[in-house]
Amino acid sequence: MEDHTQMSWKEDTIIGQLTNSIENASMAVGQALTNPSEQFIHQAHEMLERADRAVENALKNQGQTDPISSLQDQLNQQKEKLNRLH
Repeated sequence: MEDHTQMSWKEDTIIGQLTNSIENASMAVGQALTNPSEQFIHQAHEMLERADRAVENALKNQGQTDPISSLQDQLNQQKEKLNRLH
């Protein structure tokens, strides 16, 4: 029973961190779309790369789960939005 609780807590933590990382990337992309300066575009790329690494780590640690897949889809949508700027 304890192991399940610990796994669930660990998974919640990973999902929480991943969610934060993707939300930060989304805000950076939004800022770059609103004000497409080199600085904001660069910042958005950095945040997307950070979120990408978070997704990779989550997949490595948890495997392909619905919450991770959903967050990965959100991240891919943000990448597409930013790519339209170029």
